[in-house]
Amino acid sequence: MWGGKQQYTLIGYGAAGIALADTDGTKFTFTIPCRSTPIKCAVKMTIAANNASTIKFTKTDAGDCGTLTIAAATATIGKVMYEVTTYTSAGTAGAGVWLGSLSEGDQVAVIVSSSTDSTGYIIPMLTLIADPETPGNASNMVSA
Repeated sequence: MWGGKQQYTLIGYGAAGIALADTDGTKFTFTIPCRSTPIKCAVKMTIAANNASTIKFTKTDAGDCGTLTIAAATATIGKVMYEVTTYTSAGTAGAGVWLGSLSEGDQVAVIVSSSTDSTGYIIPMLTLIADPETPGNASNMVSA
């Protein structure tokens, strides 16, 4: 790595993606592999949507990691829509404030609402920056 912090992106589901139309609710869950800070949530449209949808990335039993509102007019095949925060200061994300950090084993759910008539399919993505783990900041780490 040449300077900066290590970034990685978690990508959910296969080539077709997640159907927006089935029912509102949790469509996918990411499990966080190491202590990290969320910096971007995104979706790629694999099948165009005919109605608007709201997609919320949220930590299980905690706050938000981003909220996307997809308008039918912009939900075309191959388009990636995203929301970004910064590493130094969490910005507001639609319905609230982004989480400052996630610990290993935390889960971030992709929740879809207002989509019952939509024909669209998405692939969710969550970009993170790895935080250094020390016994003081990682509750699951055991010092030798």
